[in-house]
Amino acid sequence: MKRPGVILYAAAFMPVVAALAAYQLNIHAGDALEPRFVCNPYWDGCVSISRAARSGPGLHLFRALMMPCAVLLFFGWYFVREWLAALDAASSRSAHALFTLGAAGAAFLVVYVAWLGTDGDLYRWLRRYGVIFYFAGTGLAQLLLLRLLWPIRKMLASGRLRGPVIVLMVLVSMQWAMGVLSLAKALFLDNPDLVDRIENVIEWLFALPMTLAFVPIAMMLGRTGFQLRYGVGRDKTS
Repeated sequence: MKRPGVILYAAAFMPVVAALAAYQLNIHAGDALEPRFVCNPYWDGCVSISRAARSGPGLHLFRALMMPCAVLLFFGWYFVREWLAALDAASSRSAHALFTLGAAGAAFLVVYVAWLGTDGDLYRWLRRYGVIFYFAGTGLAQLLLLRLLWPIRKMLASGRLRGPVIVLMVLVSMQWAMGVLSLAKALFLDNPDLVDRIENVIEWLFALPMTLAFVPIAMMLGRTGFQLRYGVGRDKTS
């Protein structure tokens, strides 16, 4: 594959488009969402990502985009693992751990999307833990990648990757800041409605930098000219 970074660009933008497009489609459908669930979710938090997409015509659009996205994520992390090996930027153990975390996140995304919009305690459990482990696996894989690249950012490809690594650091930091806020909100607030809205805002604001973090990762693969040729072996980056 001559441009594996394209897969990562797609993985970066498809979840954002899927969530917002499904939400808007359900709003315009009229009967899919009640008026109280119509707002700017990144600011007002009137609706969670799941609630925005789990019913109406938006559900079909969300599934149609997110199922392929899970496949893209799996292969994207595979390419990242091979890229690290080509750069000699990580031990085989660290690269394998990163791929395992990312692949697990992709697998749990499939579980979440497959059972979104279904009824029953088992299905709710599958959705709940599907999205939790999707966020956890993806977020931890990105954190591990940053941990591997940060100490050598100035040396990577003669410094060409320093900018993307810094952008990745900012996006990963935003995710973990949202995680800390999520844990802290219940300690300082006792209004259930306000807590629920803040939780929804945190969910949207966690998911956004998590998905956009694949943009600087794709840039790094592109800037080093990484290619993967099956049957021939990985190309060394420039």
